[in-house]
Formats: sequence, C-alpha cells, structure tokens
Amino acid sequence: MDTKLFLTISAIIAILYGVGFVLIPAKMVELYGVPPEPHAILNLQFFGSALLAWGVITWFARDLDWAAVRGVLIGGIVGDVVGGLLSVWAIVEGLVNAFGWTSVVIYVLLLLGGLYFLSTGSRKPA
Repeated sequence: MDTKLFLTISAIIAILYGVGFVLIPAKMVELYGVPPEPHAILNLQFFGSALLAWGVITWFARDLDWAAVRGVLIGGIVGDVVGGLLSVWAIVEGLVNAFGWTSVVIYVLLLLGGLYFLSTGSRKPA
C-alpha cells in the first residue's frame, strides 16, 4: 500500500460516515444506542459536515507534494488520537453501546496507517 491508496481509503471512510451523519443522523446515532434527541441530531450533522470536509481534503491530498501530504497526515493523526480517546471514554462511561468499539477500531487503524506513512516519508514501500 502506498500513501495515495491510504489517503483514498481514509477519504472514502470519512465521506461515507459524513454523508450518513448529515442525511440520516437519527439512524446513525441509534446504532450507538444514543437517543435521537434534536440537539444531539444537530451536533451529529455538524460532525458529519466536518467528516465530509476531511474526506474531501484527504481525497485531493492524494496528488499533492510530500510537504502537503505530511500536513494532512499529521492532522489526521491528531484527529484519530482525540477521536479514539473520546470514543473509548464514551464507551467506558456508558454513553454509547458496544457498537462504539467499531469507531475505536477505525480510529486505531487510521492512526496506525497515518503513523506508518508519516514515518516512511515520501518514500514508497517496496
């Protein structure tokens, strides 16, 4: 796998979740065992819009030079760490059900990918 493929996968995941949280937030939040309260729905739609923006950023970063890709990878790593920690906290506090672990897995996989490609620099793996 190279950086371009990793950013493509990251973009697709972000866009799919973003569309879901914007268009069908009540269904998405019910998966996590959270009541579809209007304020939570609005916050999820804002979260979905941020995911859509992140997906577009990572999509277009695929063809940029290494300095720009490095910035996108660092931003993704920060987001993955914070999002992963918040997801674990929500599960431990009982704010979401066990389905929340799927979010943790996604955050960890994206974090590991980002760290790997950041550590290899602009070099492509053999």
